[in-house]
Amino acid sequence: MSLTKKWKLILASLSFAFFTACAGGSNGGSSDGYAADDEGTEEVSGSGSTSKKKVSAPKEVIDENKLKKTEDEAMAANEENHKLRKEIFDAKNKLGIPVERPDAE
Repeated sequence: MSLTKKWKLILASLSFAFFTACAGGSNGGSSDGYAADDEGTEEVSGSGSTSKKKVSAPKEVIDENKLKKTEDEAMAANEENHKLRKEIFDAKNKLGIPVERPDAE
């Protein structure tokens, strides 16, 4: 190999190694996919020191009535879905469009 081809190969190898190291480095970006921020934290000071404490949202209380209401809404949505699927099936049959059955897996 000529000297210029060797230098080009070395330069390409070093460039690849450099970009790989930058992309995989800990300073390259956040592992969470988003930048850290101070939302949801408050500073607590006691005896001259400051620290950050995570503040969580209050938990929602779920009672029996709310659970029953949600269950009824889900059943109504399921029944409406069943009716719409039946209408689509009937319409396809009237138009002569082949009806595909989902494969049982």
